[in-house]
Amino acid sequence: MQSSPHYQQPMPVQAPSTNAVAALVLSILGIVGSLFYGVGICFAIPGLILANGALAITNQVPNHPDAGVAKAAKICAWVAIGLFIAVILLVLLAGALYVWASSLAEP
Repeated sequence: MQSSPHYQQPMPVQAPSTNAVAALVLSILGIVGSLFYGVGICFAIPGLILANGALAITNQVPNHPDAGVAKAAKICAWVAIGLFIAVILLVLLAGALYVWASSLAEP
């Protein structure tokens, strides 16, 4: 079979670029950093902001290749923020228990 000389393949639609990979990297750094006295919040919040921006772009284009990465970055950022809150609460609880225990030891 010969194809018609007038038939042309449709051009693929170019998906707009996003910062989904940068958001994922910042979010993962946020998870790791949250285990070190909550330093990861400095990475998690910018990662969440970039992930939300990437999701806004990927939701406009069906089957955008960065959609999964952007969703993963948002989830990782929220996990990092949750770890930050847990670490802060743990430090406050440890401080309160230390003060309470030291008050019991005094005569």
